[in-house]
Amino acid sequence: MIRFDCDYTEGACEEIINVLKETNMYCDEARAKIRKICECPKASVEFLVGGTQTNTIVISSILKPYQGIISADDRTY
Repeated sequence: MIRFDCDYTEGACEEIINVLKETNMYCDEARAKIRKICECPKASVEFLVGGTQTNTIVISSILKPYQGIISADDRTY
């Protein structure tokens, strides 16, 4: 059985936490820049916390309910 452990349960070092505190409000600035570049001032811009969530959203938005994803096993370890 392949087990996928969650990598979101680990803590971060103090230096990373401090940078996150300093940059916490940049999301609003990023949303405004994305809307401007896309020339869509009313666009809903949301940010996801990681690749797993992003992949789930993208895959579910492009596939029909009866479709799925097949991927190659590329483990080299």
